Amino acid sequence: MDFQTVCPQCKGNVSSLDFFCPNCGKKLKEPPLSTTLLKQTLIYALSLFLPPAGVWPAIKYLRQPDEKSKRVGIIALLFTVISIILTIWLSMGFLNSFTKRLNTQYNFLEGIDY
Repeated sequence: MDFQTVCPQCKGNVSSLDFFCPNCGKKLKEPPLSTTLLKQTLIYALSLFLPPAGVWPAIKYLRQPDEKSKRVGIIALLFTVISIILTIWLSMGFLNSFTKRLNTQYNFLEGIDY
């Protein structure tokens, strides 16, 4: 049901469904966040490729009242956690491999008489 209210700035009639006053443009309430496929893809890509940066949109979407936005936030948070774990695991593997190679070179050089 659509109720009429009054804009606090211009005192014009506005619908309770309006996010902005059609007369003066004043923001009346926050519009819902976009849950389009493109927006979801961008959020998920951010969560996967820049893990710490994915926390901010995840929390922003989790705070929304509708279920679709909450689902986007949960998935973004899961992708962020998975990406952080994967990054740590790959970094540790690289560091271990580098350390082994460095130790091999050190042992080789230690065995050579100058």
